[in-house]
Amino acid sequence: MFHILHQYLIQHKSLSLPGLGTIELQNIPAISNFSDHMIEPPMQKTIFDDMHDAPDKDLFQYIASRLQIEEWEAIKRVNDFSYELKNKLKEGDEIVWDKVGVLRSDLSGSVTLEAKTITYDFMEPVAAKRIIRVNANHTILRGDTEVSGSFIQHQLIRDDAGVPVEAGTEQKKWWIWACALGGTALLLLFLHFYKTGFPPNSLHNTQKTAAKEAPATYLQAE
Repeated sequence: MFHILHQYLIQHKSLSLPGLGTIELQNIPAISNFSDHMIEPPMQKTIFDDMHDAPDKDLFQYIASRLQIEEWEAIKRVNDFSYELKNKLKEGDEIVWDKVGVLRSDLSGSVTLEAKTITYDFMEPVAAKRIIRVNANHTILRGDTEVSGSFIQHQLIRDDAGVPVEAGTEQKKWWIWACALGGTALLLLFLHFYKTGFPPNSLHNTQKTAAKEAPATYLQAE
């Protein structure tokens, strides 16, 4: 009976057992694992609700069709199966349901399910590597305006000859100009010391400027 009920649960996503509760399937989407360059397949997880325990009529019809029995007999088998499980849980036993979970009963009589993740053999992890496309653009919303953005991490620009270079290369050229100017200044300073020697006053202007007397701008009263 466990196997047939499990197949019904997989096909209908929900299974209600009288006196116990309802087991439902919750979908877990595929997960991208970029560190391992893999995409994990989608999975399913069971959740349990002990407040709803009224089976659908489809359950009895499904069991009757699978076992080739009358519908009234299928109803009796489901009720007997649920009654047997509930008695085992009251006695403190654990019901291990393969690929579904573990059913337990606490001191208050409430039934709980330790859910298991359901995986399928035909869905396996897939190798996937992130691809960075050069010059691939997409439209993004900046404020109220749609503009074109780039997927690439380092935007490419072109130099004067039209050759693609990495962005930021032109900004690094100022170091070259700074080093060239600094080297020229040091060379001129060396030539200056070489010609004039190294006295302390060679670094500044030693000529004195004579101060001129300014004309009077007012008349003195007699």
